[in-house]
Amino acid sequence: MKIIYFLLLVFFGANTILFAQYNLVPNPSFEDYNTCPSSISGFAYSSDLTVDLWYSGSGGSSDYFNACAGAGSWVGVPENLFATDQPAHTGDAYGGFWTDLYDDGSYDYREYVQVQLLEPLVAGECYYVEFWSAPATQSDFFGVSHATTDAIGAYLDADKIGSEGISGVLSETPQIDNNASGNYIDPPGEWTRICGFFEAEGGEEWICIGNFHEDDETDVVAYEGGSLDATPLVYLFVDDVLVTPADSLAAAFLNDTIVCAPLTLNALTCGDTYLWSTGETTPSIIVYETGDYWVQIESSCGTLSDTAEIIFVVDTVNTTNTDIHICFTELPYTIEAFGGYDIYNWNTGETTSEIEIDEAGTYYLSAYTECSHFIDSFVVDVTEPINIGLDLGPDTLICAATWSLTLTAPAGYDAYDWNTGETTNSIVVSTPGNYSVIVYTECEVFNDAITITTDPNFGATINLGEDLELCPPAGISNFILVATEDLPNYNWNTGETTQTITVNQAGNYTVTSTLPCSTISDDVLVTLCNEIYVPNAFTPNGDGINDLFEIIIVD
Repeated sequence: MKIIYFLLLVFFGANTILFAQYNLVPNPSFEDYNTCPSSISGFAYSSDLTVDLWYSGSGGSSDYFNACAGAGSWVGVPENLFATDQPAHTGDAYGGFWTDLYDDGSYDYREYVQVQLLEPLVAGECYYVEFWSAPATQSDFFGVSHATTDAIGAYLDADKIGSEGISGVLSETPQIDNNASGNYIDPPGEWTRICGFFEAEGGEEWICIGNFHEDDETDVVAYEGGSLDATPLVYLFVDDVLVTPADSLAAAFLNDTIVCAPLTLNALTCGDTYLWSTGETTPSIIVYETGDYWVQIESSCGTLSDTAEIIFVVDTVNTTNTDIHICFTELPYTIEAFGGYDIYNWNTGETTSEIEIDEAGTYYLSAYTECSHFIDSFVVDVTEPINIGLDLGPDTLICAATWSLTLTAPAGYDAYDWNTGETTNSIVVSTPGNYSVIVYTECEVFNDAITITTDPNFGATINLGEDLELCPPAGISNFILVATEDLPNYNWNTGETTQTITVNQAGNYTVTSTLPCSTISDDVLVTLCNEIYVPNAFTPNGDGINDLFEIIIVD
């Protein structure tokens, strides 16, 4: 469900217009004209020759009334062909059109007025639509009495609506439809509000107003003081057309107030249901005492809600004292006084309901209404920035088999949030890792982190074993030298970097491994055995040559 929050508590009579907010309708009150009307049928489909920017919605000839036409004319204000005394809702002009002729289906005729909006509507956005209508009481040339109806509505579309060749009922379904609501346009001489909310499909740029229902769907009744004939006529005036985004209504309705007597609070009359903070469920309530009052209105767009503060006073001097504690990050800060005063006079020299400050201090407001004088003081205390000295230290290498380390943040602040889940100002850790803390003070947030590492090979050694002797004559022509496994690196004096090497020459062989906490190494001496000469033949014949079999060892 959508929830749109804006002020719906308004302190106005039934005929108040809501033009304080942004209105997408140009010339909404029909005041601007290109030609002062001199006869009926002032609206045309293809041009705005008479009333500026407004057109008829079909081939039907809607009428334009303006006080500029003068007394006695058919199109004057407040007296004209259709009314003896119908003032404009605001200003000096309004439009008018037929919504039902004879109400028996014999003459399927309708008239409409339409205008292009200042900008297209946005898809998915909620809009509030409002216009005002009043019933005609006469039209001498028809000779039939007038009546009234609730069958009037507004249709919005991306394109210009209707066509010049159609004068019957438009087939469009109006988004704002007063038909069958029981909200009859009555009594004559006064204006009835028609309003509603709808969610735009996007691109709607024209609004057309009139009766979009056939005779058998149109409920016709006698207006106050009139009578209902068998074949009545229904002609309605229209004024003050409004189309505005629903969220723009907040500025239009904000009316905190100070009163000396009971006050009627009026919500918009186009909601589906109402619920006030008092428990009442009517569109308006009467309040008798100081308090905050709210209303929730269910509409086609969802829930609409807001509040208003009402103060009842007598003729006295009233004083208030407000303590405000803020953080330096909130400067500049806006002090908002009660919105219902008539006159504001701050000790800063400003005369608005709110002032902007950039430092601590005491600020005084002398305010007035017709009932009372108010002296309001605002004592503003500002918490300045601080340096808590948070430092967990540099990243640390632990060179020990077993260990623990205390990490400490400065004590005495609002909250601590370690990445371990602990919430104290200090923690004890005994495993390597990344540790961080967030320290919350009243106005600031500080953080620091530390990385603790250890040597996984702490205490490791390298042992290449005993010295070795090569002896190729004996079949020992090489050795595989093996260093301790799983060390992070190996550096042999031969230039090799593997855990094992194969040697086939005598010499001193050294291997080194550089660890985070130390450098370890070992060496082994490989020697060569003495050379042995074994003859492959001898001749023991007594001739003195090779007579003996001798093995010779050479040092």
